[in-house]
Amino acid sequence: MSEYQYYEFQAIDCPLTAAERSQIQKLSSRVNLTSTQASFVYNYSDFPGDPKKVLTQYFDVMFYIANWGSWQLIWRFPKSLIDPAVFQPYCIPHVISVSTTSKWVILDIDINDEAGDWVDGEGWLSQLVPLRSTLLQGDMRLLYLAWLRATNSVEIDLEDDPIEPPVPPNLHKLSAPLQAFVELVGLDPDLVMAAAQASSTQKLAAEPPLETWISSLSEAEQREFLIKFARQEPHTDLQFIQRLKELAKSSSSGQTAPVGQRRLSELTEIAVKLRLAQSATAKQPQREQKEQDAAHKKRLKELEILAPKEAETWKKVWELVALKRVKPYDDAIKLLIDLRDLANHQERSTEFTQQVQQLRAEYANLTGFTSRLKQARLSK
Repeated sequence: MSEYQYYEFQAIDCPLTAAERSQIQKLSSRVNLTSTQASFVYNYSDFPGDPKKVLTQYFDVMFYIANWGSWQLIWRFPKSLIDPAVFQPYCIPHVISVSTTSKWVILDIDINDEAGDWVDGEGWLSQLVPLRSTLLQGDMRLLYLAWLRATNSVEIDLEDDPIEPPVPPNLHKLSAPLQAFVELVGLDPDLVMAAAQASSTQKLAAEPPLETWISSLSEAEQREFLIKFARQEPHTDLQFIQRLKELAKSSSSGQTAPVGQRRLSELTEIAVKLRLAQSATAKQPQREQKEQDAAHKKRLKELEILAPKEAETWKKVWELVALKRVKPYDDAIKLLIDLRDLANHQERSTEFTQQVQQLRAEYANLTGFTSRLKQARLSK
């Protein structure tokens, strides 16, 4: 089987210039290039140069996947918009890392897992792109899930039983891009559910008082942002929102993720228990159906045995009722239930009803017996 390697880059904040497209076109004849995207597929060769450098120079995100179990997501953020320190608690040496240049913060998630599955790379990055904006907004669920997946990779050598990083809110309700990430990397859903047990629910904030925040900007800042917007300078909207959030911090305290307390072994144990519970729940209807089928089969066998003894059984019922005692009444009712089921099975319920009416008419004064007929729903 030949190798399969797929690289895809996307420019999110601003499209590539004609000069940039020209430079990227020179990288490889295999490139599929637009003003916002470049993709490369290799079966017998490799990407020319350093993909990370290409990302840093031209793009905002890169996705890589290979058929030997490797996949990689690299994100580029404007340095003015995010503090790289927010990513550090989720970092794992050589797997999840953060670095900076003069202009950018680079977040690199790089996992090699020969035991993992692989899929065709085309189409995945477009599903994951929205995660960049959620990271800029402080939503660390992607990084927590990446940590969870990395710690369950057979290729990664970790310290013994590491403690989880800070648990972000809303792990129990993943967005479509996060669900796509979980599916892409083959993350155990039960492990996600286990992690979510310590994740709080954070509701969306009410409509922010933009008028108040904007009025808090100095005249110089307002003028500066207006000029940037008019010139359509890259990242102005993100910088503007970031500045407003900074002003808002003094009037509200955001919800921060609690420090992780559980070790990986605890999360794994919880996941196993959840899986067993779900398996038992899923099997319960099947088990009940099997029990019902077995009971029905047993009942049919009993009715087959009763059929040639029907006349004899009716005679026994009359004899028991004639004794006019409680215990014989109960025995008679049990036999009548068998006779009723036999009649229903043979589609002779009308005949059974007529015989019960004759029996009741004969012993109408025996209230102990007639009341038992009603309780057993053998007579009205």
